[in-house]
Amino acid sequence: MNKTILSITLPVVLALGISSSANANGFYVAANSLHAEYEDDFDEAGYNVAVGKYIGEGKRVSLELGYTDYGDKTVNQNGIDAEFKASAIQFSAVAYVPLSPRAGLYGRVGAERIKTKASSNTLRAKVEETNPFFGVGGYYNVTENIDVRVEYQRHEQSDEYFDSYNAGVTVETF
Repeated sequence: MNKTILSITLPVVLALGISSSANANGFYVAANSLHAEYEDDFDEAGYNVAVGKYIGEGKRVSLELGYTDYGDKTVNQNGIDAEFKASAIQFSAVAYVPLSPRAGLYGRVGAERIKTKASSNTLRAKVEETNPFFGVGGYYNVTENIDVRVEYQRHEQSDEYFDSYNAGVTVETF
């Protein structure tokens, strides 16, 4: 429950704590809460923070570097406690399609260095891979420099796929 509350409030707190500038030059920060799902095995809350830069004219394309924590899960099977954690460093290109002066859609393609750790009473394992990922979403301009957005992302690790559903804010900053 506390993780869910944290993952929902983190983007709001970060957005309020960052002062935006009317003369921003295309850099932005983003903070999202997320929900990651992999079949029935992993269904957890997490978060994502990123820094981006609009490139070219008209805020139609940006490049973004971020960190994602997909959450962690503890299970008990046959008296053995096991914990699973997943996180990633991501780099992506984002293309925006305005539908109105304040709202639009976007698509994302990129690569992520995803790390999954599993540990139990006696064993520890770690898997690290670099894989492509993609996302699609929508945004709404609350102010000139603050957007809210929602996004679906598809990820891959060890030839398996999992999904994340993200909601958060983007603040054009410096």
